[in-house]
Amino acid sequence: MKQQEHKMKEKKEQLGTEKKILFVTVGNGKFDPLVQELDRLKKEGKINHDIIIQVGHGEYKPSHCQWFTFDQHLGKYYEKADLIIGHGGPGTVFEILRLKKPLIALPNRDRTDPQHQVEYLEAMAKETTSLLYCDHVEKINEFLKQAETHQFTSYQPPPCFIHLKVHEALQPHDQSP
Repeated sequence: MKQQEHKMKEKKEQLGTEKKILFVTVGNGKFDPLVQELDRLKKEGKINHDIIIQVGHGEYKPSHCQWFTFDQHLGKYYEKADLIIGHGGPGTVFEILRLKKPLIALPNRDRTDPQHQVEYLEAMAKETTSLLYCDHVEKINEFLKQAETHQFTSYQPPPCFIHLKVHEALQPHDQSP
């Protein structure tokens, strides 16, 4: 029976009928341009995968994708997802990278300073292939195609020495003349 199930799975993959799950998170703000673009691409059939979107405080509610506003436990969505699309907040990015999940990260230019997430994500993209940096919402479809063949690597954070600096700062200093 297992051999037959395996053959059926191979056949589905060859036919391209194995649906993947894309999970999108916008964090605790709103990122309506991203949500609208993904909903449009899904409506037009340019994305065949199932899409689940955490819309946060966004005003736009998708009609062609599953969605919710907030959930205290996004881990269950991260775990199910074959690919995650997220805003460029460092907390979200590092949480997803720690889970070793494929990630397309976009700066939310409407959130604060337009360069706020751009510089950080550009630096991350130069440092690692564990994520794809999509610099504009309008390019998300080409990055989804690129993600299909991209070799996502496990993120290896650079060594951290802050604990040594804190320890050094807490040591008594010699006050002799």
